[in-house]
Amino acid sequence: MSTPPYDQLYIYELTGDARDRAHGLGPDYLGLWLEDQTSFLFFAAPADETVARLLAGGEGLELRQRHQLSYEQWQGGLELEPMLVGDLFFCPSWAPAEPPPGARRLLIDPGLVFGSGLHPTTRHCLELLNLRRQAGPWGRVLDLGCGTGILALAATAWGADEVVAVDLNPLCVSTTQNNAILNGIQMQVAEAPAEDFLDRPASVVLANLPWAVQQRLWARPRDLAGFPDLIVSGVMRSQVGPLADLLFSRGYEIVERREAEFTWFSLWARRREAGGGQ
Repeated sequence: MSTPPYDQLYIYELTGDARDRAHGLGPDYLGLWLEDQTSFLFFAAPADETVARLLAGGEGLELRQRHQLSYEQWQGGLELEPMLVGDLFFCPSWAPAEPPPGARRLLIDPGLVFGSGLHPTTRHCLELLNLRRQAGPWGRVLDLGCGTGILALAATAWGADEVVAVDLNPLCVSTTQNNAILNGIQMQVAEAPAEDFLDRPASVVLANLPWAVQQRLWARPRDLAGFPDLIVSGVMRSQVGPLADLLFSRGYEIVERREAEFTWFSLWARRREAGGGQ
């Protein structure tokens, strides 16, 4: 298959959390995206009657808007193309190109989730993760806000002892699980807030997350000694300085940084007392 798995997307924007009721919605139902107590229900065909029945099933939900987009529009108008980072060759699952000699192919189906690798923050995180794995042994890797699971898949393919992928969004969790199955990879995938998983040490923490979430993660008083390496991204020009200052105040120094179009920034930070990976 050389074309994306979806054509037109029919999106129903609801106020409230619809996760408990989004079951048995028929074969055209594709999934639910939850953001700030707003639920986006995705269908492959118009589903007015189905959504009306869902709304009639109880209080707390209300239809705000309907949207219709092509799959390409939803993915930002970008056509997914193969991408080589280190010795990993990422390509869309519906167009499995042959990898270059010596490279391992990883199939990615972003579904309805962002994180195909085309966005500079994802690409930069992959590049920094590749640098980190060359710097010495690593054990447990924690991917906070895993999206499609592309970073967690890369960490597994590059030999991490254990990988845990976490996302608050149920659609991201199911997409990561599907991509792991596509590639015959086993990893733990959990639907939970990112901060709930900072209770066990990890050699590397990946966090491609908005600035507000980064603040909440790293400013909260907690012992970060068990997290020698952080690869953080998702911040913009006005935010990267405060993020670097925040990490410095928590005992980290910046090892490497990436930027794209002077807009998007990614950092690899290492604890100053850490002599290398654990």
